[in-house]
Amino acid sequence: MSNSKEEKINHILQAALMVLATKGYENSTIADISKAANVSRGILHYYFTDKEDLVSKVLANASNKLVQSALAGIKGRSQEEMIDNILSAYIKNLEKNPDFYAFLFEMWCASRRSEKIRKELQSCISKVVDAIREILEEAWKNSMVKFDAQKSDERAKALLALSDGIAFHMLINPSENLKDKKFWLAIRNMMLGVLKSDRSQFTLCSG
Repeated sequence: MSNSKEEKINHILQAALMVLATKGYENSTIADISKAANVSRGILHYYFTDKEDLVSKVLANASNKLVQSALAGIKGRSQEEMIDNILSAYIKNLEKNPDFYAFLFEMWCASRRSEKIRKELQSCISKVVDAIREILEEAWKNSMVKFDAQKSDERAKALLALSDGIAFHMLINPSENLKDKKFWLAIRNMMLGVLKSDRSQFTLCSG
């Protein structure tokens, strides 16, 4: 793909993300997106089969970029330093990419009605979990964490669940101060708890 073509597609995907985050999947139209991207509707139909195809590619593109920016270089000499680095990168992403999280939760709603979007969303979540798991396994190899390495997948999912929950909270309460140290200290302690060694057994109750 030529640079000009790739740049044009990336521009359309970014414009589409902003429209979808603002108006939602159901209320967004190809006309809305073409206007936001400042391209003709014909150009959109040339690059994308339909609205569902466009949205799926927006999701894949945005998720890949976020994983790269949020997880690249997150290391540390201890589990505390690693969690601090994770939180620092996460707060920056919340500040710089608020539209992504609004779009992400909109995609969860759309995935309940679209098989294609559901599969793409599942793929994106799997990629994030895998990226976190690789970081945790590397930390385990370097003796920074002491949990059973076979359980790194569960811990990766727990860390992602915490992150998504925080993002949802911030969307519902946009006036919340991202610089609130007490709030982030509580989150830090929870994340550190996820990395600690197993010390007790937890049994799910069925009724």
